[in-house]
Amino acid sequence: MADVAAGRVGKHAQTLVANTVLSVTFNDDLDSVEIAHDGTADLYLTVDGSTPVIGGDGSWCIPAGFGADTFYPPSANGTVVKVISAGTPKVWIQRGH
Repeated sequence: MADVAAGRVGKHAQTLVANTVLSVTFNDDLDSVEIAHDGTADLYLTVDGSTPVIGGDGSWCIPAGFGADTFYPPSANGTVVKVISAGTPKVWIQRGH
């Protein structure tokens, strides 16, 4: 788990452990979250604090080779982003612009 203090930007170049959830908690409510990865493996994620599942129908996916996307979390007592991959990509999770 990685916490991002209020007003800070995010967590950068976090290398995932295959099949293991990385949780990032922002200590503010964010309107949007930008998530990028190095493109080496599919990335599955949630932005509502629920647990993502590889290939799961309740998880967003940024496919291998795609790069990045913006997500809009519900607002309630901080923003919790969770990511998982079958591979070991590097991920960047930051507040939106």
